[in-house]
This record gives sequence, structure tokens and C-alpha cells, in this order.
Amino acid sequence: MYANYIMMRVKWIMVFGVMMVTAAGLKAQNSYNVIVAGRTIGSLKVFDDKAQNNTKEHRIESDFKVMFYKGKYSTQANYEDGKLLSATCAHHVNGDLKEKTLTKSAAKSSYEVSFSGEDGEEKPRITLNEPIVSTITSLYYKEPVNISAVYSERYGKMCTVKKLSEGRYGVSLPDGKQGIYLYKNGLCQEVKTDLAGFKLRIVLNENKNVSGL
Repeated sequence: MYANYIMMRVKWIMVFGVMMVTAAGLKAQNSYNVIVAGRTIGSLKVFDDKAQNNTKEHRIESDFKVMFYKGKYSTQANYEDGKLLSATCAHHVNGDLKEKTLTKSAAKSSYEVSFSGEDGEEKPRITLNEPIVSTITSLYYKEPVNISAVYSERYGKMCTVKKLSEGRYGVSLPDGKQGIYLYKNGLCQEVKTDLAGFKLRIVLNENKNVSGL
């Protein structure tokens, strides 16, 4: 009877340990406030860079709400040997999929990009014939020093990066707009961009910044 009790204790400890490891794996590295017209309407989380051997994973998730518009935006990019292996970008509006872009490595230096969702019905599949080593999501992880272009997981196209001043960079998007990224000591402090017709400021929340813990 005592042996059974010990076995149950061991099993619960093992289960609890797995739960803690899983929770740690989902821990946000940095948290940002999503601001429109001076009002915080949501948040954006940058998850830990899951680097293992020759692979790594970058992931961000954002939730925001403006009047009757409730949105969720997420991207995930997977790398192997420093090169993009796959990327997914999804945008939901009021619970429905608005657009989704899937990028997959097809050959040594080429990718296939497919679109789905309401906004992706008329978009043809794209083939890219160039290596990709950095994406829009990467800009939340590292300052783009000596980087001239990044890949947009949403548009499936390369975007030029230009240094505007110390710690300030402009990213030219395929829709003709520009995203502005500001850094301090290599950490992204603020992003000014557009999404679904809204001009957003994505500002680092110092109170929830856990990268130093």
C-alpha cells in the first residue's frame, strides 16, 4: 500500500514536471502594448527563441480590439542552419480567418508561398528563388544591423530595410507603406506600422518585459 502511494507520488511529480516544462516553453520573451490613437487596444507577445542544435523558432502573437473589430495576428518562422525552413502567418477577424500565408522551402534556394482565407482566394501561388535568412518577425528578436532586406511572412515577398538613424530602421512593405522599428541596446522598443487599415504603435511594456529574468 505504501509502495502504491510512493508510485502515485512519483507519477504526479513527473506529470507536474512535464507541465512546468511545457509552460516554460510557452513563456513570452517580451510583451508589447498595441496602441491606436493613444489608446491601448491589445498586446503583442514575442516568444522565446527556441534554439536547438542547428534549428530555431521565432513566434509572435497579437490580440487587439477596436470597437466591433476583434483581431488576432500571429506568425511563426522556423530556421535550419541559418536559413528559413518554413513560415506561417495568420490573421483572424471576429473569430474568422481573414488571411493566411504559408511559406515552405521547396528546394535548395527556393520557396513556395500559398495563400488562403477570405483575402487569399484570388492570390496565386508564388515561387521565390532566393535564400531567406531573416523575416519581419526576426525584427522583434534582433536589431537588423547590416541587413538590407527581410522576408514578409504575410505578403510572401522581400522587403527592403534602410537605416534611418541610430537605432531606427524603415522597412518598405509590398503595399507601399513603411514600418518603422526603433531599438535601444539591440532590443526592439517600438514599431510603427499599419494593419487592417489601422495605424498602430507597438510599444515595449517594460513592466512585463521578462527577457532579463
